[in-house]
Amino acid sequence: MRLPMFSTARILPAVVSITLVSGLFSEATAAPPSVNYLNPAGGQVGQKVEVSVDKTLGTAPVSVWTSAPGLTITIPEKPEKGKEKQFTVQIDAAARPGLYWLRFHNAEGASEIRPFLVGTLPEQAEAEPNEDMEHAQKCELPVTINGVLAKSGDVDIYQVKLKRGQTLIAAQTANEQLGSPMDGLLQILNHRGTVLEQMEDTLWYDPRIVFTAPEDGTYYVRTFAFPADPNSSIRFAGAASYIYRLTLTTGPFIDHSLPLAWHPSSTEPVALEGWNLPEDLKTLTPVITESKAQALLSHPQVGNWLTIPLSTTPVTLESKESQAEKGQLLTLPATVTGKIAEPKEIDSYRFAAKKGDKLTFKVDTHMLGYPLDAYIKLFDANGKLLKEVDDPRRNYYDAQLDYGIPADGEYRLEVTDRFQYGGYRYVYLLSIQPTEADFSLQTTEEQYTLTAGDKPLEIEVTVNRQSPRFNDDIEISVAGLPEGVTCEPVVSRLKEKTEKSVKLKLEAKADVVFQGPLEIKGVSLKDKTQVHAPTAVIKGISPKRNTDRPKPDLELPYLWLTIKKK
Repeated sequence: MRLPMFSTARILPAVVSITLVSGLFSEATAAPPSVNYLNPAGGQVGQKVEVSVDKTLGTAPVSVWTSAPGLTITIPEKPEKGKEKQFTVQIDAAARPGLYWLRFHNAEGASEIRPFLVGTLPEQAEAEPNEDMEHAQKCELPVTINGVLAKSGDVDIYQVKLKRGQTLIAAQTANEQLGSPMDGLLQILNHRGTVLEQMEDTLWYDPRIVFTAPEDGTYYVRTFAFPADPNSSIRFAGAASYIYRLTLTTGPFIDHSLPLAWHPSSTEPVALEGWNLPEDLKTLTPVITESKAQALLSHPQVGNWLTIPLSTTPVTLESKESQAEKGQLLTLPATVTGKIAEPKEIDSYRFAAKKGDKLTFKVDTHMLGYPLDAYIKLFDANGKLLKEVDDPRRNYYDAQLDYGIPADGEYRLEVTDRFQYGGYRYVYLLSIQPTEADFSLQTTEEQYTLTAGDKPLEIEVTVNRQSPRFNDDIEISVAGLPEGVTCEPVVSRLKEKTEKSVKLKLEAKADVVFQGPLEIKGVSLKDKTQVHAPTAVIKGISPKRNTDRPKPDLELPYLWLTIKKK
């Protein structure tokens, strides 16, 4: 299965809230918005949230772009003293739970895009002091707490009451979706202060604890953090940017779905695996998201939401045959969801292929947030090992193999964990597809500023001709430009200077003013159905992670262009 890239359809603002902030700035101090983080970084469906930025909203008038509909954002015309950095977010009652991206912009430029999470549970703000059990903040379940480990050594503690046998899910969101530069830890303590459970990393750097109360009583959830980029300090870390959302619930909570991907033509719901799921919530029908590359699983009664990739082929489930000597029979092309449920387990799949077939074997798991370190082996009909793959390249931990079939016959593929681990969350998405050449594009920046009537703006676009090498000429152009702005298309060709990168040159007449999405696209001149938009690394939300298994920097297709007067 080839997971689709982001949609190349025009990326338009879903919500634009334009408000005048009179008298706050003069022309001499005109400045673009500058935002590193939002606090709080989310809210509940149907509620209004007061949010602050860490730096500045910029010179009026200020507008806000969001990646999907569902949010109405208002910046006061005359903010009260001390509230110049604040705005409100009204979350529609019909808004989909999930991750939204916000960008603040004005005539001078724009901020980087920043995340805002929409959840289903009631919300509560952290209240200091709450650093010890005596001052632990009381919480009514279920709840999502918006907190910040504001200074070095900071510890936050929350108090909950549980009945014997109740299962509490404590899930922190910080580094992974919010970009907080923290490596958070969670602990469950009893009334004596004894640590009953501790978890550091579940979803990369973000911890989750699933705890079943052994007796009725009061329990404490304690959180603290180390820096995501380790340093020489040996104490707990903290800063104004250590923002987190902590969900505490004894209600339904999803870990993964079966299958792990969804084909748009499917009419069947997917099965849910998690905790505290009643019978009527053990299946859900996915809803395709705005990106057209994922599907959303959510429900008002479920304490979290989950996105799963869209598949280009129907997705089947691993059967008991995968544990048999011959293995589970697949018909190619195939996409399968499986699970290494026990340590040392090996899942086996067999399929027929012809001499000369070029196939791509791919296992997605690490990038989906699961702990399996996929390891695959390919055998022929006689049991001869043809190829084995662990990590195909540096800092990429999902196994992938491109292989040319040497003879007609039946072949067998084994999937296991590299270190022979296994368990409830060791799920994977296996795809066996014909190998296809493709390409991707990347820009060095996520936003650009052009001064009207001044020198042209050059935008460098990197061309990645993926293995097997994509040989077609690729035309790279800009769409949606306003009148008075020009940019000639550029063609990337093999064995020329433009093979690996091109430069687009934008020029604007002196009277042009513009703020909006920058719509660059690359089109194969041989097969015009192969169209891709470039992505860019989002600065300030992709901290370098010096771990054994770092996750690649966050890249998104939401580019931005500001054209301002000279």
